[in-house]
Amino acid sequence: MFVEIDEKSEIPIYRQLKTSIISAILSGGLKEGDRLPSVRQLGSDLGINLHTVNKVYNILKDEGYINFLRNQGAYVNAIPKTCNNEDLMDFEKKLQPIIIEMRAKNIGREQFDEIMDLIWNHVLEGGKGL
Repeated sequence: MFVEIDEKSEIPIYRQLKTSIISAILSGGLKEGDRLPSVRQLGSDLGINLHTVNKVYNILKDEGYINFLRNQGAYVNAIPKTCNNEDLMDFEKKLQPIIIEMRAKNIGREQFDEIMDLIWNHVLEGGKGL
């Protein structure tokens, strides 16, 4: 299965699910036109609430990663090719608390860059977690 959920993680399940699906799209595990499992099926397979799966599918639709076809389910779209200013501001807001915590623990810019490179390359290789 293309989704991995760690119930012991501090990361909310809906964020883990969203990240797993996007990672599968980036790595080619899910391709444009592939049909995603139904909300009920994925929730059952993962042992998570159907509302959580539905929430993630709707977020992914709003962000352009998937599309719903009437009475046929959810399908993978082509990867969105553009990033607008709103996206950049959203990324900045998400990264800022992480960077603040890293600086508070005396992690320097060089070490931060190494971590970012490691994660960046891992994602390009289709990895789901480090």
